[in-house]
Parts: sequence; structure tokens; C-alpha cells
Amino acid sequence: MTTSNITFPPELVEAFVEQLAPGSGPILEREIFQTVIAWTLTSKYFSFAARKRLFSTLVVDREPKNVLQMTDRQRRMRTEEEISRRINTFLDLLADERSSDLVLMVHNLHIIVDNECVILQEATNPHSLLRALGHQSHNLTLLQVYSDNFISWTMIPQKTADGIQALCRSLPLNNLSFSRVHNIPLIIAPAQESLHLRYIDLKNSKFEKIEEGMEAELNISPARSVTSRNLDLLGSLPTYGSYDIRYISDGRTHIVGVDITIELLHDVQRLKQLLSDELVRSSLRYCCCTFRGIYQPLLTTTTFDFGTMALLRLLVIELRIGLDHKPEITMNITNAMNTLINCLYNGSTKSALQKIKVTLDIDYVLYKGTSMFDAVSFTSLQRLRIDFLRKKHPLIQSIQFFMNIGLMRRRYGPPKVQSSVEEIVRKLITDAITLPPVDESLLPEIHICARIEH
Repeated sequence: MTTSNITFPPELVEAFVEQLAPGSGPILEREIFQTVIAWTLTSKYFSFAARKRLFSTLVVDREPKNVLQMTDRQRRMRTEEEISRRINTFLDLLADERSSDLVLMVHNLHIIVDNECVILQEATNPHSLLRALGHQSHNLTLLQVYSDNFISWTMIPQKTADGIQALCRSLPLNNLSFSRVHNIPLIIAPAQESLHLRYIDLKNSKFEKIEEGMEAELNISPARSVTSRNLDLLGSLPTYGSYDIRYISDGRTHIVGVDITIELLHDVQRLKQLLSDELVRSSLRYCCCTFRGIYQPLLTTTTFDFGTMALLRLLVIELRIGLDHKPEITMNITNAMNTLINCLYNGSTKSALQKIKVTLDIDYVLYKGTSMFDAVSFTSLQRLRIDFLRKKHPLIQSIQFFMNIGLMRRRYGPPKVQSSVEEIVRKLITDAITLPPVDESLLPEIHICARIEH
């Protein structure tokens, strides 16, 4: 039997490819990339699986990032002519009957915007690519628009902007992701035309806000108040977070999960508005919030009652202090812990929470020996005991407390102090929360991690 007569089950070939190049993102290792390309020429059995992997993610970028084109020389940006030529070549490939199935292999589209926004200009022909994908790429599930610098949607040429919006409305996109993009049009994710949309990821990005008179501009009639409210909700999302959403038949947007990082004061107000929304409170199932230095305006308020969120089962709150690099912050640790614990008990309504995870990150603590945490009061952590929490959260099953400590050593201090600090802090916490009679099943899981900051 000759090798040309050897056949492999398609599932086995796809397993080979998956083992060599797992996932669906760009292949970043040169040898693996070359191997997968070689497989496209080996036989028809290997060709399909290899092409499927190669074309699973399409990256539109001015800077060459292909592993076969990368060099150690100074970064070179493609010109408008080069970008246009590459896009047109790809469009010709899609138009060829012998390779027309490639468009169905594209699952992820990444648009990386350069500083001058050359990649979006009409001269580079991105609108033709977007139009072709919108008509044929029926398996596209993720669209990411990433900018090196902050850009406003209003800076995008009209044909390109229309192409992106049409893509979002015509394909079963599951995930929309934006990084450093402002004034994203609200109609890019309409409920009636984006029923498959499940995740919106924002990294320093935000939707435009509905201003007075915008309903008419967006063709929203007064009778369609649900649509108007959905759009207003999108416009109020904090600028750094992931949002797990569900669209239902009546056109409402249900946010079932959030994973948000708060760094800016205006995002505190956005989060407050989001968690105060009746529709959000009625649909939220998990809530993860990280506060980096800014927490007093929100966590110290009694506005939020997690008991009013009937479907909420998982709550994760992380607070990071010490970002100002001041060496003396141990006095703030007690206040931070009190704030974290108090917010769990706001309101009188019983919650349906089953799992709570609380994390306190402390940066740049000047190491002063084993007695440095003696001034910190850990008494408030008693309220993380399950028997205490059940008064407010009767269904609670799991509670975890994480404390991460970034240590700064004195110039002539001991070379290794992490383990001793971890042991001391764990003992201080254990002594504070262990009340007679001792029942370890009621105690929270305690995780202490100390690291040396450089």
C-alpha cells in the first residue's frame, strides 16, 4: 500500500491539529505555524483541518504580526497600498470557487487600529472586507476592535463604520470586544437583531449616551420604550468590564453577569447606576467587582442591598489599596477590611447568595519585622463566618477570604520574609475569627500570599 492510499478519519486529523495548535487564536510559534501550513499541502485529509485552524482567526492590522514576517529589526508599518493589496488578495481568494469555503472557517475577527487610523481608511478597503464577511462568514462569533490609542467612533470613516455595524447586525456574533474605543454607537448591539450576542467586553471603552432627542435619530418610537431603556443601559456601562447578557423575545436586555474593574471616579457612578437598575437587579446571577484604590464612594454607601438581587448566587469583591506606594499603609488595612465586610450586610432583605469571595490586595508594605501587623485589627473578619453570614445570606455555602501582601524590604533586611509574614497573618486572622465552641465548617477559607515588590 502506498502512502497516497492511507486515509485518516477526519476526527483524528482534527485532533492532531488541535494537539499541535490548540485554541482558535493566532498561532504565535514559528515552527508550529510552518507545520500547519505544510499540512495544507500534505493531502486533502490534512488540508481541510489545517486550513480550518489557520483561518479561524482573521487579524486586520497595519503592523505585520505573522510569525514568518517578524524580525528583530525596527517595527515596520504597512502602507495603505500594501494593506489594500492584501485585503484584495484575500477577497479574490474568497471569490475563488476552489477556496470559497474559507470564509466559513473564520470564527474571530480582530481589527487592530494603529495610531494614525490608517487601517480604517477607505483607501485600504476595509469596508469591502467587512461587506464580504457580513454576507458570507456565517460562523463568525467574535469581533474585537482594539486601538493602540484612544479613538472615538466618530473618527472612523463612514463606510468602515457602516461595515462594522452591518456585520454586527447580520451575523450570529456571540462576543463584542472593544479596547480604547469611545462613543461606540448604541445600535451596534440591538436586541432585535443580535439575539446571539452573549458577551460585551469593554477595556477603557464606552458606548455613547442617549441624549435628548436621540430616540428620533435612532428611529426609536415612544412605544418602543423597552428598546430605549436597553440602549440607555448600554450607555451607562462602566468602561472596563465584561458583561454577560441575554436578549429575550420581548426585546429586553438581561445582564446576568458582570466582571468589572473600577479605576476611575466616573466608573463608580456608572456602576452605582448599573446596580441600581431594577432590570439588572432582577436578572444578575454573578457579580465580580475589583476596586483599585477608589472604593469609598461606592462600598461605603448603604444603597446596595444584595438581597434585592433575587437571582444573585456568586459575589466576588476585590479591593486593592496602597497604589500610591506610600510605605505606611498598615493603618488603612483595618478600614479596608471593615469596608469590605460592611457592604456584605447592607440592607435588611435576605439574599440568595451561595458563594462569596472577598479579596484584599495590599501593595508596597514596608517590612518592619514580625510585629508589623500587630496594629491591624482583624476582628471584622469574624463576620465572614458562615454562622454570621446566614443572618443576611441564609443560603450561603462557601466563603473565601484572600489577602495578598506586597512587601518592600529595607535595604539590609532579611532576604526571604514571605513565608514568615504569611504564617503570622494567617495566625492573627485565625485567632480573630475562631470563637468557642470551635466548628471549622463555619470558618471561611483563608488564603494569604506575601510577595516581594521590586
